Amino acid sequence: MAAGLTLVSVLTAACGQKIGGVATADPQAVVNTSTSETASPPTSNPLDGPPASGTPAMEQKLCKLLTFDDLPFKNQGANVTEPKSDVNISTDFDQSCRWTYQLAQQGLKVGVQLYYRKTQSLAVKNPNGTYTVAGRPVLYQQADDTSCVLSLKYADGNVGIGVIDASKLFGPQCEVGKHVAEAIIGREPQTLS
Repeated sequence: MAAGLTLVSVLTAACGQKIGGVATADPQAVVNTSTSETASPPTSNPLDGPPASGTPAMEQKLCKLLTFDDLPFKNQGANVTEPKSDVNISTDFDQSCRWTYQLAQQGLKVGVQLYYRKTQSLAVKNPNGTYTVAGRPVLYQQADDTSCVLSLKYADGNVGIGVIDASKLFGPQCEVGKHVAEAIIGREPQTLS
């Protein structure tokens, strides 16, 4: 998930590699709206890779606002195994985290990722649509049938949400992302930095 610090790499890294043999979204779906530069492609599968080796100076407050209980994946019961959460998954962002599950019957990994930048805008490139959540716009891009990326202004910065689910067991990925946006907006602090 390498990207220059002057641009917003990819919320998307959420969606930049293959998962369970199914192609996922464009790794450049989210860009810094203040520059025309594009992000580098991710270097590893964001749902399988280890946490980033660097440590950002900022406390990972965003990641404490969401739990496994906020995600729809656990409604599969015994079919959902190996819940795992990681923070600081990309040092290209001020805060980043992910929650993943393994689907035993389908052999797929599903998950949600959050990314936060304080000083640079995150915006979905070529959005398919906009949700309005608690009065604010949430842009989204359903780039393929396995993933969705969303972006919104949040607290004192900007948040990106990536959803990966090739199983189609949990409804449209963008709807899952909207639910995540609703959950974090309901817990929004004045500042994350």
